[in-house]
Amino acid sequence: MINLSHDRVIKRGFRLAIATAALMAAGMSGCASFKEVRTFASLSANAASYETLTRDYIGALDRRKQYQPEKFHGDLETMKIRREAQRTSLDLLQQTVADYMQGLGNLAAGDIRTFDRSLGNLSTSLNNATLLDRNEKEAIGALSTLLARTVTTLYRQHEMKQLIHDGNQPLQDVIAAARKIVKRGIVADLQTESALAGRYYDNFMLAPGNPVEPVAMALAKEARVEALERVDNRIRGAQRYDAVLEKIAGGHQYLYDHRDRVGQDDFGRQFKPAVDELRTAYRSLLDVSR
Repeated sequence: MINLSHDRVIKRGFRLAIATAALMAAGMSGCASFKEVRTFASLSANAASYETLTRDYIGALDRRKQYQPEKFHGDLETMKIRREAQRTSLDLLQQTVADYMQGLGNLAAGDIRTFDRSLGNLSTSLNNATLLDRNEKEAIGALSTLLARTVTTLYRQHEMKQLIHDGNQPLQDVIAAARKIVKRGIVADLQTESALAGRYYDNFMLAPGNPVEPVAMALAKEARVEALERVDNRIRGAQRYDAVLEKIAGGHQYLYDHRDRVGQDDFGRQFKPAVDELRTAYRSLLDVSR
């Protein structure tokens, strides 16, 4: 009887060890599949926070003063005020995307931190973002509220799927609003700056009665090329930032479409191309800004 009981204990322990090992393997497999989600979230948070674009957007008005007569400088100052409003709006959109992606990345890593932006302060920021319409502000509020509620690590796979499900549409709306400002505001304005700079140097070189001074003309041509190249580089930077936002939106849409498979063995491998596309787009953005 003693030996039989001992055998039962050994067999029971063996079965328990096998079950525990299986659970650990499943857990490790699930964690492994979260790797690409964490990478995507980290890349997205860093890329969305790209500040060079908005800083330069305000400074562009001072550059334009050298290309336009003084009588237009008052209009440029008025435009500067409007741009500050645009910058406030774009900054808020960028920060919202970055916050959301940090929250998603923390869930994927099992490292949950309390969302530290006050929803009261968010309300003030939304009031100052005069360029955003009601739907765009509601999308920002929805994402921030979701993050404030995501506080558990016990069922992180479930919470991650729920966050992806609930967050996808407002995230798409926030990114669309940011892309609209970049394309219709920043890129369009830089194209105007390029035209003004080109015309400024052309008028100088082709002015009637302007004496032919080979050295002066050579310097003017060189200055024209350099000025246009600087503006074109800024345009490329804005366009590449737009491409980054597109990749973030597309990657998260993939997560949403396949959210029920997050945590499965092969999910990370299938999601990796979207992560690689975002990484390439972000590197391209950083390259043009150097």
